[in-house]
Amino acid sequence: MYHYRKGQKKDLTHIIELSMLWQKEDITVGYENVAWTPEKLEKKMNDYFYIVELRGVVMGYAFGEIRCGNAEPVIADSYLEIHEVYIHPEHRSKGIGKELIKCLIDKASEHQIERALVGSSNRRWKDTASFYEELGFHMWYIQMYK
Repeated sequence: MYHYRKGQKKDLTHIIELSMLWQKEDITVGYENVAWTPEKLEKKMNDYFYIVELRGVVMGYAFGEIRCGNAEPVIADSYLEIHEVYIHPEHRSKGIGKELIKCLIDKASEHQIERALVGSSNRRWKDTASFYEELGFHMWYIQMYK
C-alpha cells in the first residue's frame, strides 16, 4: 500500500535518484533540475514537499511553494505554485500523482491558499494537460517554440 507524507531529509537520496531517472526518460524539454544535490534539494523542503513510498522506498514526489503576485490576471492573490511532480514509471497510472497533488493543495488550503498554478515542459503535454484538468485546473495560456 502506498503511503503519502511530507518529504524529509532522509528521503533526499531517493528523490535525487528519481530525478536522475526523470532526466534519462527525456520526456521534458529543458529539464533544468538534473543537477540536484542533497544541499540544493533540502532547501526546497517545506510544507509543500510530499513523497509517496511503498514499503519504505520513495516511488514519487511533488513539491511547490507559496507565491504572491506574478499570476495576474488569473490569480491576484497568494497561490501554490507546483514545481515538480514525478512518479517512477512502474507506478504510473495508479492515481499516485493525483494524490500527491491533492496533498499539496490540501496543505495550501490549511493556510487559506485556495488557488494553484502549474506549468510543464513535458513532451506529452496533452497527457499532462488532461492530468491537471481532471484535478480541476484550467488552461491559462499556451507557449510554443520553433
